[in-house]
Amino acid sequence: VPAFVTKVIQLYDTMNVRFGVMLVGPTGGGKSECYRTLQGAMTALRRERRHKDANYQVTHTYVFNPKCIKMGELYGEYNLLTNEWTDGLGSTLIRSAVADTAPDKKWVVFDGPVDAIWIENMNTVL
Repeated sequence: VPAFVTKVIQLYDTMNVRFGVMLVGPTGGGKSECYRTLQGAMTALRRERRHKDANYQVTHTYVFNPKCIKMGELYGEYNLLTNEWTDGLGSTLIRSAVADTAPDKKWVVFDGPVDAIWIENMNTVL
């Protein structure tokens, strides 16, 4: 348990200085539980403890597995026949989170196996 708590604290510290964070490890290694624990702790500190620190806000997650959809469905794509842009799931979720002006934190979480192609595109987006 102490090692897990350390990982949650490290995630918190990293998220305070980085715009995008990647948790990497084996299947069943606790990556998803790590961000869920941090989300729960930050939300509880704000809601239940009424903590004054602005870093502790109610935290919402938008979670999906990027490997379950095609690249165009993930980021969006341009249709050459109709000359129209269609937002993908990732960009739609990010726009939704940005449009919400509440002080709550919003995390868009790509929870699934890392793929060299989609992660390279994510680096470009970030």
